[in-house]
Amino acid sequence: MNTIQITIWIILIIPNIFAYQCLTDQWPPKSKSNIPTYVIDLDTPPFQRWNQIVTLYKSQIRDVLDYTKHFIVNTWPVFTFLIDIMHTKLSLIADTLPEPYGQELKGISQASGISLGEIIFYNIFYEISSLCTSIVTQDQNGYIIHGRNLDFGLLLGWDKVNKSWILTNKLRPLVIAINYTKNGEIRFQTISFAGFIGAITGIKPGRFSITLNTRFDLNGGYIGIIEWVYNINRNQSFVTLAIRDMLTGAENYDEAVEYLSKIPLLAPCYYIIAGIKPEQGVIISRSRQTSVNIKTLNTNNQWYLIQTNYDNWRKQPAIDDRLTPAIQCIETKGKNNTNFESLFNLLSSQPMLNKLTIYTTLMKPSTGQLESYIQDCHDEDIPCIPW
Repeated sequence: MNTIQITIWIILIIPNIFAYQCLTDQWPPKSKSNIPTYVIDLDTPPFQRWNQIVTLYKSQIRDVLDYTKHFIVNTWPVFTFLIDIMHTKLSLIADTLPEPYGQELKGISQASGISLGEIIFYNIFYEISSLCTSIVTQDQNGYIIHGRNLDFGLLLGWDKVNKSWILTNKLRPLVIAINYTKNGEIRFQTISFAGFIGAITGIKPGRFSITLNTRFDLNGGYIGIIEWVYNINRNQSFVTLAIRDMLTGAENYDEAVEYLSKIPLLAPCYYIIAGIKPEQGVIISRSRQTSVNIKTLNTNNQWYLIQTNYDNWRKQPAIDDRLTPAIQCIETKGKNNTNFESLFNLLSSQPMLNKLTIYTTLMKPSTGQLESYIQDCHDEDIPCIPW
């Protein structure tokens, strides 16, 4: 049975044998799941900012890139042209990006010894596809708590022996926390991959927090990237760089929501933002051009918001419905028991936790509390769902 056949079998058959969970015993997280923290000093020239991190992680970045290229060539040969584009066209993107991003990418390339085109390819992964679960809740005292699972690696190689996604396993060692500082003070923090300059999960302490989920649409990120590479349309932003721009410039929740609601994007997505005051929570469902839906806390007296990778106002696909079990779990626990412990337990329950899950992050914007942990779903009591 080849990789394509295995993938089809997984998609069609395996979800039927898994059960939903609402775990209560996963807190506190195991110490081995802690994520290391590094500093990006914004007072340092952009070309040099990533030197320390990239020097430490260059072999892991190289491994991810080599595996991905090998997988494309051997599994999807029709897409081999992407490797040629990586080496001939992607390096040109660096000079088209607003600063400081072009210089940061060039510096990462030099510090790692990896070609600029490959570094840019590594940095646009998330513009194309990822699976995630994000939650914003309000506890009984009005404090906002924000949590997320980041899932990545679907259809990019299945390890039959270890029953896991190969790329997912290779990305876990690259997960780091980054404190972006200026004048010696933390301006904002992200949970990211070493050498990844955008932001997927972030917090501006005392102001707001943000997570990003992929939104599937025919007018997707691959179209936006092609338009950018061939200079068809550059009046748009990469979705992860838009978050970093917002973390840099926005001073409060309202500014963050306004910015991410309106900016033209390369890819459709969901922006999930939490603030520091009661009812400050929102899911912004984005097309590439505009917001197609904005859902806020306290809509119909709802004290939580949950977003996966499908429009929350539509019926969820039976093959990947993480929304329904997440709602069941959070309502079972109740508003009076909303805290880091209950949210971590929810995000550690299947199918929110699955074979694609790389990390779980918990944030409390009002206090600046940020905790993040590597996650890995093991086949113990019951088999883990593949996604």
